[in-house]
Amino acid sequence: MKTGIVSAVLAALAMAFAVPDASAQSTTTAMKDMLGSLWGRLRAATPRSTATAPTTTVTAGLRGSEATESELKPYWRGDRETDAGSIAERKALEGAQALADSGKFAEAVKAYDGFLTQYPRSPLAANAVFGSALAHAALGDKAKATAGFQEFIKRDPQHPLVKDAEQAIAALK
Repeated sequence: MKTGIVSAVLAALAMAFAVPDASAQSTTTAMKDMLGSLWGRLRAATPRSTATAPTTTVTAGLRGSEATESELKPYWRGDRETDAGSIAERKALEGAQALADSGKFAEAVKAYDGFLTQYPRSPLAANAVFGSALAHAALGDKAKATAGFQEFIKRDPQHPLVKDAEQAIAALK
């Protein structure tokens, strides 16, 4: 199924960036490959609403070691995983991703933008901005895609996909 999704994304990107000349075609192929891999990286960076396997978090320490204030802040993994609001956020983002995975990029843009309207302060909002920018790129709208990637970087400069967004901006120029 993942192969079919990647094929659909790459086919849509091929149509969006179709150029007749051979050197431009190799550039277009590189762009399609990069954007296709970015979809996979976004999918991997987005938490799912259903866990694949239960996990246990264990904390260990050394007796006598000095702790700083930042080390004393507790980490409660399960808090957001069972919160109804958090589950609704993840499902909304998964719905937008599913539209993009099926090649419905215009609907995906609307779904990502709807997510941002409904959940503007969500910890997943940066992922929605990134997904919207990718969907715009897949539609061939380089200006909106570039603006989306720039907004993504501005919104969350520490996000693990920032380097990918910077590469996408460079490739879209």
